[in-house]
Amino acid sequence: MTSSQSEVASSWLAQFSTCLQRRDAMGTADLFASDGWLRHFLVFQWDLRTLHGYEKISAYLSSYIQESSLTNFELASDQYFKPSPGRKEGDISSGFTFSTPIANGRGSFNLVESNGEWKASTVFMMLDSLKGNEELGADEDLYEGRFPTWFEAREKQWECSGKDPEVLIVGAGGNGLQVAARFRQMKIPALVIERKARVGDTWRGRHPTLKLHSPREHHSFLYQPYPENWPLWTPGSKLGDWLEQYAVLQDLLVWTNSNIVSPPSYDRQTKEWTVNIDKSGQLITVHPNHIVVATGIYGKPVVPTYEGQDQFEGQILHAATFPGGSYFAGKRCVVVGTGTSGHDIALDLSTRGAESVTLIQRSSTCVQPGDLVAKQLQGMWPAGVPVEVSDFRRFSTPVKLGFEILAGARKHGEMWEKEKCFMEQLEKAGMNINMGPFEAGVLGVVFSNHHGFWMDVGCAERILSGQIQIKSGIQITRLDKNSITFTDGSTVEADVVIFATGYGSMKEYAKDLLSDDVVSQAKSLPYGVLDEEGELPAGYRPTGHPGLWFASGLFPNARFQSKILGIQIQAIKLGYIMV
Repeated sequence: MTSSQSEVASSWLAQFSTCLQRRDAMGTADLFASDGWLRHFLVFQWDLRTLHGYEKISAYLSSYIQESSLTNFELASDQYFKPSPGRKEGDISSGFTFSTPIANGRGSFNLVESNGEWKASTVFMMLDSLKGNEELGADEDLYEGRFPTWFEAREKQWECSGKDPEVLIVGAGGNGLQVAARFRQMKIPALVIERKARVGDTWRGRHPTLKLHSPREHHSFLYQPYPENWPLWTPGSKLGDWLEQYAVLQDLLVWTNSNIVSPPSYDRQTKEWTVNIDKSGQLITVHPNHIVVATGIYGKPVVPTYEGQDQFEGQILHAATFPGGSYFAGKRCVVVGTGTSGHDIALDLSTRGAESVTLIQRSSTCVQPGDLVAKQLQGMWPAGVPVEVSDFRRFSTPVKLGFEILAGARKHGEMWEKEKCFMEQLEKAGMNINMGPFEAGVLGVVFSNHHGFWMDVGCAERILSGQIQIKSGIQITRLDKNSITFTDGSTVEADVVIFATGYGSMKEYAKDLLSDDVVSQAKSLPYGVLDEEGELPAGYRPTGHPGLWFASGLFPNARFQSKILGIQIQAIKLGYIMV
């Protein structure tokens, strides 16, 4: 930090503070660049919003600034968020803190110089805690003293939480458990239910060669980072074991072998749900104030049907139940779908001795070399930097601006030349490739709709060598006894057909879980597609139905936005939000 950087940041923040305290919407908007961004979590309204451009920022502030009361703005002084060089050369960025009558907040800004004036290209603000309801830290009630014992104290907590929890979390995956861990620190009693026999079985049950395609810092867990010797690329089954240990070490109350057996009903007078749960064969009724659905962004596996399918004498299965390539050694295998699962499975089959492997591409796929995507993710979550710091930096950048940054950085230098060559070779081999939303590549897909992307970790080499065949731009018309016929009249002999065709929408799953009536009352659900502002619809934000929330998205979403969800639940209990 230089004195000039600090002076510029301090001067701009002072003006920003003054305008906000005066509730001067136009004056505040004038501190932004014409194409600036304002992103906030729960600051101007109880929601998550992103505004882009002077007109939208000024209009939004004109509608909401009169209800705000923001004071005590201070520049950050710690090593990660003190005034420093910003996003581009010549920019200045800084973190800051502020307060409201009921909450503590934090934020960050990036300044650009224009015609001798410093303007904000981005401002991010969020509530960090409600006053008097800050996170617990070490649980002295549970761990201090000798009597009652830790085991006795934990059992008592679990007994109370299990009778009528304030929050019922459906799904003990990475999102559900991190939300539960956050809620425990926020003193929000929560019960997690999981339909599988063990926590982590969702990951253990996937194809055996599965590894996460993101480095460990990206999928690190809240309060409990991985050991230093943890592999950079986490195997799926190992992640399942980590989830199970995480639930134990974070003292989370999880009921396994547990399902909601009938659509929950909500009483708008008592503000409680009635939920009937089958817990290992025992029917238990609970009355939580809130239900958090944390079952991922997808629904049930999609398995297409074709004419003649009942005549096919081979095996037909979905990628969700793929047992591993060794089971199909010597077989003629067809994999339908060219996303990540399709390529992982094709590579496994080819490596494990399948007689032939054919990939069927139904629509274009966003493809990038895995090592390049890994470098991008490692740039966002670098080793040696606290994950919570990287998370804050990531969420302080509006999603659509992040796409623009990725696209701009992508098309430069040696890595871009390597990527162009990679894509050209695959196109010559028959693949139909796209550049992703905003031409931001695989991460643009990952951070938006999650569909139709592939990070190559070895399959491309086998496609280019001819060991894996590609059929693109055609559809299956029928299956016969031992072959598949396509719309162009060609056929492929097959003993096994594996549908790597993805999963249904969360909307359909939500209807099965909650009923059509409840889903119809919700204004929006996080179906895996961003809204027009770049936010996840209903993810960690109001759904439109009281007491119904969704914890969806990737590991960082739960790690960071679980706090935002917890604050909203606390605010409802304290009467700050009326439902």
